[in-house]
Amino acid sequence: MRRPMTPKQMQAACDRFNARHQVGDEITVYTGPVGENPQRLRVQHPAQILSGHTPVVYVADRGCIALSHVREA
Repeated sequence: MRRPMTPKQMQAACDRFNARHQVGDEITVYTGPVGENPQRLRVQHPAQILSGHTPVVYVADRGCIALSHVREA
């Protein structure tokens, strides 16, 4: 079983994502199991930590997606 990320690790994940992707960029995300049904969506807001437990990015027309479900090139 995977250990939960610490707040420091979550913030580092958000910072890495935000350094690579700007609002308006297209990214590939998985809205279901990772590796299945990839979709291209636009970043609507920078990545941030959702309610203190999950690093997410807000995408157009979908709300937020956990960074664990974003495919990095």
